[in-house]
Order: sequence, then C-alpha cells, then structure tokens
Amino acid sequence: IYCQTDSCFYCQRPSRFGLTHPICQRYHGVDGFVSIFRYNNFLKKIIKSFKYRKAVLVWKELSLTIKPEKLSKLIFYKKLNHGKKFFLQPMPLHFKKLRTRGFNQAKVISEFFQGFLRLPIANDLVRIKETKPQAQIDQLKKRQMNVKGAFRIPTGKLVKNNNYIIIDDLLTSGKTSAEAARALKKEGANKVFILTLAKG
Repeated sequence: IYCQTDSCFYCQRPSRFGLTHPICQRYHGVDGFVSIFRYNNFLKKIIKSFKYRKAVLVWKELSLTIKPEKLSKLIFYKKLNHGKKFFLQPMPLHFKKLRTRGFNQAKVISEFFQGFLRLPIANDLVRIKETKPQAQIDQLKKRQMNVKGAFRIPTGKLVKNNNYIIIDDLLTSGKTSAEAARALKKEGANKVFILTLAKG
C-alpha cells in the first residue's frame, strides 16, 4: 500500500527523494514530489469519505497507520534549503466548495505532517476559479485548461524566496498541483514541492 519508490513529478521515472530530474525541470515548475500511499480501493473509500462525509476521524485513524520511517525521507526537504523560509501550503479550495464542505481536507492533512516536519502552515495561495473536479475530465489537455489561472497569491502576501510544500490528498494527472506551484513561482517563490497522501 505504501509507495516504495519515489519518482520524478514529470517523467514518473525513479528519483531519489522524488526530486525533479534536471532534464525534466520546467520554468515555474515543481521541484519535487512525494506521496505516501499508492491509490487503491481502500484509499479511494477513505479519501471519498474524508472529502464528502466530513469523516475527519477516519483520517485521524488512517494517520495512525503511517509508519514514522515512511515520513523520514521528508526531512530531506527541510534540510534542502536550510536557513530559508519553509512552509506547508494546503491545496486551497474555492470559497464556494469550502462553504459547502465546511473544511479543507488538505488543511487537516497539513496539520498531521506539521507534527512531523515542524514547519509552519501558510495561507499564501487562494483558489479564484471554481473548477470542475479533475476526476470527471478524461483528456489531460482539458484537465490543464480546467485549472489554468485557478490560483493567485492573496493581496499583501509576500512569497518571494520562500520555499513551499503543497499538501493535498491525491495526485492523479498532477495538473492542479503544477498550476498551484506555477502561481507561487510566478511571484518569486524559491522551491515548491508536492506532498500527497496518495498517488493515483
């Protein structure tokens, strides 16, 4: 159930610590990616319950099954830019979805990882575009267009030279994560990594 091998965000080939291969690096792109679990029917039910039934207790029970050694590799990201500002950034929800759901599951997951990484949780990214769920879109190009321009930095927030780990529950095509990273990089963020509970 655990992801045994970390891979490059773009080419999906093995990569130590999930760092983006030099040849795969892109302008305003993702610098690294780590996922804890492989997506399967069990995780599908958990994540669906977590999102749509407000089953925060389900997540807390699941988090107890995550072995500490599976998180130890994440320390690398903290050491990578020692001395620079490093933040956990939950993947934001559009305000309409947040109002309907009542909470952001990525924020809850971030609070769990914060207990291990001891990094502050930021609120430096907002979703300004109400997008269709990516799982309902088959074509990759349409997924990319769906999230294009979906994020911005809140007025008054300074992200220049900051490092971020964007936290989310599931990574499938990676288009949403890439767009979120692009929004931060455009405003001067230094490094942006992605950390998800599961990888589809």
